[in-house]
Amino acid sequence: MATTHPLRSRLPALVVALVVVGLLGVVTYAIASPRASSELGVGGKINTGGKLYRFQGRTAGDFQLTGFDGQPVSLASYRGKVVVLNFWGSWCPPCQDEASVLQAFAQRHANSNVVLLGIDLWEQSEADARDFIAKFGLAYPNALDSTGHVAIEYGVSGVPETFVIAPDGRLLGKYTGPIKSVEQLESIIRDLGAPLS
Repeated sequence: MATTHPLRSRLPALVVALVVVGLLGVVTYAIASPRASSELGVGGKINTGGKLYRFQGRTAGDFQLTGFDGQPVSLASYRGKVVVLNFWGSWCPPCQDEASVLQAFAQRHANSNVVLLGIDLWEQSEADARDFIAKFGLAYPNALDSTGHVAIEYGVSGVPETFVIAPDGRLLGKYTGPIKSVEQLESIIRDLGAPLS
C-alpha cells in the first residue's frame, strides 16, 4: 500500500499561503510607496512633479486658435522666435502656482526673441478660464483648445506642460510639472539649446 508523503498533502495550503503573502506584499508596497508625479484633476491629469524631456528634430505642429482677447493665436505667426508653449487648466493647482511666474517671465522677455503662449485645456467653462486669466493678470496670449486637437498634436498627457520650440519650428522638448521660477524656465530653455535673446 502506497503512502502519501506528508508534504504533498500540505502543498495546496502552502501555495495558498504563499499567494496571500505575495498579495499582502504588493498591497503594502502600493500603500507605502512615494506618491506618483501626477494625479487626476477635474478636467484631466495634473502633473505635480517636474521632468524635462528632449525631442530630436520633430517639427512642431502648427495650430490656429482664437485667443481669449478675440485675436488669432497661431504658431506660424511666431516663426523666427523661440516659442514657450504652456498648456494649463484653471482647475489645476500647480497651474495656479506657476501662473504668476509665467507672467513674470513674459514681462521679462517682452522685448526679446522669446514669446510665451498659453493654451487652456479640459475646461468646464470658458468663464473659469477668463477668471483665471484675470486673477493672475496674464497679459501674454492665451487661447482655449476646446476640441483638444492641439493637445493631441503635441502629445500632452497632463497639465501643466511647457514646450519649447526653436525659431526654425523644431520642437526641442517639454517640461512636465509646474515652473517654479523665471530662472528655472530660462534654464530649461537654455538646456534645450534655444537662445534667450
